[in-house]
Amino acid sequence: MSQEKRIALIKQLLEERQELTTKDIMAEFGVSQDTARRDIVLLAQRGEVKRTHGGILPLDFGHQVLNYQKRLSQFTEEKTKIALEATNYFNPHHVYFIDASTILLKTCQNINLPITVITHSLDNCLALAEQNKVTIKALGGAFDHESRFFYSNQALNELDTIEFDTAFIAASGIDEKGLYILKQEDAQIVSRAVARSRKVILVAEHQKFVNTSYYRICTPDKISLFITDRPLTQKQRVIFPETTKIQVAGESTSR
Repeated sequence: MSQEKRIALIKQLLEERQELTTKDIMAEFGVSQDTARRDIVLLAQRGEVKRTHGGILPLDFGHQVLNYQKRLSQFTEEKTKIALEATNYFNPHHVYFIDASTILLKTCQNINLPITVITHSLDNCLALAEQNKVTIKALGGAFDHESRFFYSNQALNELDTIEFDTAFIAASGIDEKGLYILKQEDAQIVSRAVARSRKVILVAEHQKFVNTSYYRICTPDKISLFITDRPLTQKQRVIFPETTKIQVAGESTSR
């Protein structure tokens, strides 16, 4: 394969995954480390990618939050691992809040226990409707077509009457001040659910530590367990209190 053809395929793969390492390029195209590095250097010199230590990112990485359908179309193996890891934290006869998220949609598709789930996500409801053991309670209101959730003041009031065993939430951005999502109404619903939960489980990839969202769900100290795709750096770990367990999807124990 010529370098130009490989470069075009690398750009296409980068658009799908939003991050590539030298090892990813080596594995995908069966090339040596030196060849992969030359491709990276060429892409960076052309100004077509953002070069990082050990890999590349899209030029607009960290400057946009993809809409729900775009994120669903770019569902990665890492997201699948996180989603399946989350299924290990459901217990029969418990009451759960499940956020509107592509990862948590995948989780909903893989649980079938005698549990009660409250959600404002249309897609979660549709997925759980296929699981005959799950009792589903949908929060109603106006429908956000882009992010596919329902919102109303009545839904907020209804959440105030519920005590959740666990809330499963996602985030489009994480920093030392909190967890954030793109839509204000969505943040209000999730924030209320967090406040009404005995335990809060966050699912998010490591890229979410680049925060470009505006609406805070909660502060990091509210998170009981964080399920992610890579071990956290020291800088990322200190965002959360020591009481927050960090679980890398696929690893046997949480830390």
